[in-house]
Order: sequence, then structure tokens, then C-alpha cells
Amino acid sequence: MRNNWNRTGQRRPRVNGNTLLQQQQSSQQSSSIITPGQLLPEVHVQHETDSMQSLLGYNHFEGEWSDRNSTTYHVAIVFGKGLIHDQISIEYATRIRTLVKMLKEEEGFRPKLICFTGGNKNSEESGSNSNENNSISDASAGYVYFRHLCASQDIHLDHSQTNVWVDKQNGNERETMERVASELWRKYIKTWLQERPLTERLNQHYGVGWHILERRVDIHFTLVSTEYHLCNLNDVHHRSPGKSFLQPLVSLRGLVGSDRWVNKDELEAMDPSYSSSVHVRSSSNSGSSSSSSLRPTSSDASGRARFAGIENSVDTSWSFQYATFPFLHGKEDSIVFLGQCYLLGEELTPLLVNMKGVVEQTEFFQRDNYLLLTSIRRSLVSLVEALYTDKGQSIRAGVIKYFESQGRNRFTKEDVKIIVLLESALLNLGRCIDLVKPAGLLAGSVPAPTWARALDALEKSMNNIQVVCDPDQPLDPKDWGKL
Repeated sequence: MRNNWNRTGQRRPRVNGNTLLQQQQSSQQSSSIITPGQLLPEVHVQHETDSMQSLLGYNHFEGEWSDRNSTTYHVAIVFGKGLIHDQISIEYATRIRTLVKMLKEEEGFRPKLICFTGGNKNSEESGSNSNENNSISDASAGYVYFRHLCASQDIHLDHSQTNVWVDKQNGNERETMERVASELWRKYIKTWLQERPLTERLNQHYGVGWHILERRVDIHFTLVSTEYHLCNLNDVHHRSPGKSFLQPLVSLRGLVGSDRWVNKDELEAMDPSYSSSVHVRSSSNSGSSSSSSLRPTSSDASGRARFAGIENSVDTSWSFQYATFPFLHGKEDSIVFLGQCYLLGEELTPLLVNMKGVVEQTEFFQRDNYLLLTSIRRSLVSLVEALYTDKGQSIRAGVIKYFESQGRNRFTKEDVKIIVLLESALLNLGRCIDLVKPAGLLAGSVPAPTWARALDALEKSMNNIQVVCDPDQPLDPKDWGKL
């Protein structure tokens, strides 16, 4: 495998002329994000475990789409983000632009299937206000925007080679991946298997030999989303495999059925070209090779191996294609403040999954998650304390002004309510830390009811942060055709 470490930076998502990898390296050297005017405190974006480096390392060692052989079937999945009053948001647009840039700039990248995901759940179901009163699904709007971008950038897709699937159903990432896997199995994998040539394999066991014809389909998934979201998918997959959002893609691997044919004529009918590339030894007990019995038993008297059937197998792999979170490098301190708070809340996702497993008694609590929890709370405390300084007043005013035109929700109309919700988030994080501290410090056990209370406190904290701190806005109409 060629070294593609630099390629995992992808050259594509750029902010102020720098790639995200360059920004990551710069932020690691300073270990903080410094906002314009030094109005905000230094806040560590990456905590005890550097999730972004883990994601880049995965792409480097496992390989991206271009590292696969020419027979691999490629599937691109774009994760949706909630619409705002039926409009594509800035962050959602960056995800779709990432895919369009790949189609435009990466020679040979033409997936067999492109999937758009995201339903139309309302605010009561999702805990967020972004989907409130929407008439269409995130996936449908994303597909429309994708088609508009392709047309504006003169990108032509051959629909005989590239199919599109729009998943309009609600659900989390795990449920979304299950539906993607189901769609592949029902409509694509069986067809792809029929396209693959047969190869011969000799099996021997205790002196008994038999020939198996096998065909294999390799499927590579290109997962497209914002970097913090992909980091969460990757972290959860490695920390909590049983609850991994990507587990349905893993479940596609393995044998998917064996076909048995009585004689060579039926093999010829199935694949007329098989005889030119595969030699099938027939039974010596038969009068002619065309009608010979191909039974998966022991070898014949001459020691030749018999035919044992056909095996179909599937292997899957994936890589992460990230878009840069667009709200950390803006000129307005209020937007940077919101972006920092929002990312801190999203970083708690692997901990949330782990704690759900602990409550369900399917996982052990991971001490790294306790360290992450305490680190995130310290960072959030620093941000909230900055709101009480003289310069913090301009941040609060900027936040209100930013949300004023949208009427996002009742919590973003007054700075007092925003502060109240952020302080409530801190209070719940502190309560969660206190409840799980014996397990986090390896000082004692935590009773099951206490774990449930800690999980409840964590969920409330994450919900409060998401409600008031998501800085996403509808995409400006004049930016629709821009990459």
C-alpha cells in the first residue's frame, strides 16, 4: 500500500487557504484554539485521546477508495444534518460539497451507489430544533442540493453505472447503516456476485480433497460527514464494538450462500465463460465429462479431488472523507464560542454510548471516558466563565444577534436563558462526574441505579448544549452553486 498519509488530509476541505490537516498540526503545536481578539480563553479541542489523529491513522493504514483494486465496488454514504426551516444548512452543505469535490477532482471515483441519509423528525423527537416544522427529509433536500452542485460544476453521472438511494426514514446512525446494508443485500450484492468470475480453490482434509469454485465481492464504503461526526463513528467503533454504528457494514462480511450444481452442464448455463478460466475435475465413475456427477464427497480412486460446489463471499472496508466544521475559524467571537461549545458536547458521544452499555450491562466503564468527561467539563467551565467578563458581554450580544433572524427557539432569544442552559449543562456534567468517580478512579464500584442517574445527567447536559450552541444556519442562496 502506498503512503497516503498526506492524502488523508484530502486537500479538499480548505478554510482560509489551509487544509484541515495543516490546521490540526497548527492547533497541536499551540494546544489550543485562539479566537480573534483573544476574547475567549484557550480551550483544548482535542482531549486525552486525539480522535482526529486516530481517524487519520485509520485512513492511512486501512487505505482510502483509491487504494482498492479495480474490481472493488464503491459505495458513498453522505450523513445528513437537520434542515432549518426546510433549508440546507451551512454544515450540511459542506458535507455534500466534499462528495462533489471528490467526483470532480478524484479521477476514477464513480461509486456504484451513492446514499443520502436523514429523515424528517421533529424537535420533540430529536431534542434539537433544526428539524422543526420541516416538510421534507434531510436526505431528499441533500440529494436536490447534490444534483444542483453537479449541474453547476458540470459533473455528469452515468446513471447506468452510478445509482442513488435516498433514505428518508428517521433513526440514529446504527439504524441508518442497517438500512444501507439491507438495501445493498436486496438490490445489489447478488447482482454483483453474478458479475464476478469463478476461481478454483483446492481444499484438503485428512487426505480427502475437493475443489470449490468461489467468487468474491469487495465493497468499499466512503463515509462522508463533518470531521467531529466521523471521529465519533470511529471512536465508538473501536471503544464499543458491540454498539458500533458501523457494525452493520461489518455484518455484511463472510459467506452469503453456497450454490450446488449436479453437473457441468448446469455450471455452463450459469456461467458460459467458466470453462475457459476454471478446470473442474469430473468423477472417473462417469462415462462422459458433460454428465459427470459433481458430488462434494471424497476423492475418487485415482486421487483426484471432486467438485464441492460454489461459495459466495463478501468483504467490506471503509474510509472517512471529512468536511471541515465551518464555525471554528470565523471572524465573529460569538460564532466561534458557539462552535467550541457545540463540539465539546459532541465529543461526549463515545462516553454516552459506553454508559448506555454499562446501564444495559453489556459493557464495562472505560476509564479513558472518565478522563475525557472531566477534561470536557473543564473546557466548558472556561468558556462559560468568559461570558461573565466585560468582553463576554459582546459575545452574548453577538449570539443573540446571530440567532435573531431565525427565531431558532425560545432559548436563543435572551442571553440569560442561554447562560442558564449552559450552566445547567455544567451542573449535570458535574453530577455525572461525581456519580461515576469511584469507577473512573478505580476506587470502588458504582451501583446499577447510580449508573442510570449518571446516564440521565449526561443526556440532559448534551441536550442543553445542542439546543443553544449549534451555530448552524441556512445556506445563503448565493452560495448554492459554490464548492
